[in-house]
Amino acid sequence: MRIKLSIVTALFLSLFLQQSALATPQVQTSVSDNSVFLGDLFTLTIDLNDSDSDYQLDTRPLEKDFTVYRPSQSRSSTYINGEFNELTKWQITLQAKKVGELTIPALKIGTLTTESIKISVKEAPEQATKAQDNLIFMENSLNKNSVYLGQQLIFTTKIFISENTNELDLIAPYLEGGDISVYGKDKNGQTIRNGIRYKTITRQFQINATQAGLFTIKSPLLTGNLRKIVKISEWQNRVIADPINIRGDSLQVEIKAKPENYQGEWLISEDVRLIEDPALNQQSYHVGEPITRSITLQVASVNKDKLPNIKFNYPKKLRFYPDQDELKEGQANALIYAVRTVRHAIIADQVGELTLPEIKLAWWNSQTDKQEFAVLPAQTLTILAAEKEQTEVAVSNFATPSSDKEQTTNIIVDNESLIYWQIATAILLFALLMLIFYHLSYRRQQTANRAKNIKITQPLNQAYLTLQAVLKKDDVALIYQALLNYAQNEFPALKSLSQLADYLSLDIQDKKQLLSEIKALENACSAPSVTWNSTQLTMLIKKYYQQKTDNPGKNIMNLNP
Repeated sequence: MRIKLSIVTALFLSLFLQQSALATPQVQTSVSDNSVFLGDLFTLTIDLNDSDSDYQLDTRPLEKDFTVYRPSQSRSSTYINGEFNELTKWQITLQAKKVGELTIPALKIGTLTTESIKISVKEAPEQATKAQDNLIFMENSLNKNSVYLGQQLIFTTKIFISENTNELDLIAPYLEGGDISVYGKDKNGQTIRNGIRYKTITRQFQINATQAGLFTIKSPLLTGNLRKIVKISEWQNRVIADPINIRGDSLQVEIKAKPENYQGEWLISEDVRLIEDPALNQQSYHVGEPITRSITLQVASVNKDKLPNIKFNYPKKLRFYPDQDELKEGQANALIYAVRTVRHAIIADQVGELTLPEIKLAWWNSQTDKQEFAVLPAQTLTILAAEKEQTEVAVSNFATPSSDKEQTTNIIVDNESLIYWQIATAILLFALLMLIFYHLSYRRQQTANRAKNIKITQPLNQAYLTLQAVLKKDDVALIYQALLNYAQNEFPALKSLSQLADYLSLDIQDKKQLLSEIKALENACSAPSVTWNSTQLTMLIKKYYQQKTDNPGKNIMNLNP
């Protein structure tokens, strides 16, 4: 009896242990490829036969030797032949950081641990790689095999795809010491190769080398997934994503240094132009009149941020007020042009001839392989004295009406009445003279009593009246001209408005304020976008004029011998 009981107990324990073993979660680890090239993307897959949310994957140990992209996680359940199964899957995209034999370390998932996997990483080949059966491949080309430093190089990649793909990504080519960016827009098309129809994607890259020598441009890398249909059973298929890493041929290029006989700042292009628009056809201008210049530099096959600055070499005493340069790009004659437009205003403050120096820009013609110069010749302008604003005065003409026909009037003179009128007129005239004499005597006495309080009133000059009228308007050019006229009328020795503050009998603070207002007025004349208010300038001019009329003997001009 005891023997039978022992056998039953042993069978029960064996069955219990077997069920416990089957209930223990199992982890399986695999990679899409055990041998990859440096830069290739491959997938690490981890399967767990449980769907409990407590299982969390720790990917931090991978970061030592691999670039880790965000993992994806999925859960599923199946019920087949009376068996219920649950599955949790992680897929992690990896990229090796170095060449050699690397190890994907064991990873922790809650209390569980995955197995480590060996990965062989090789240098990327210089020859093209293709997907199986030529489903996907790439072709590369260069527009030139030899260029100068700073010369634009166009790298073209054409991708051929014959099957459905997903999540494609093209990593740019690589040139040691080169700046690489996408050039233009992708072009899509179709073609047939060896009886197979392909979709094509063409992308161009712009490369600017930063050092001379013979270099290899490594091919771009196309990564993504190729969708494949796998047969699971007679009535069921499954679509899987097969990772791909496709390269084209690497290409050789010679980068030549700047020629030794070249002079000036290095600039290489097929075409360089300097244009002034509008040209300064008006050869004479007036003192204080803004002279606006607009000069455009057009350079083919150069990025707009690589355009050189335009040097004007103006005399130091010449005042000019620049706007911010305008940079843009355009296309003409199958070439991409970078364009810099420079606008500024010049204000001459002296009468005579003003010479604007020659503008000369050196550049290397990549087509003729010679140095050339883009030139705007020097210009000589005649500066005349400032024009005084003419004030029109309206005069009312009083006309005495006359009849069209002459009329004859007979006058009868009464001598007796005339004598009486003459006597009355004489008496009234005498009384008027006595009244005037009394009034003058009274005024003379009052003037003597207030001698210390007398104010001498200066006659108003026309330039001041004109300036006061113009200051009420919003026309800054007209204000500038009127202020210059008034200053030259008041102080003939004055040469420019910037000296006006030194001539006026104002305190130091007011002089500084006046100089600041004059500069602000000049900026408003040269730049239409600048706003300026005449209130402060009007107050300062009135203050000076009031001091001048109150204290005529203290005019600063009277202090000069």
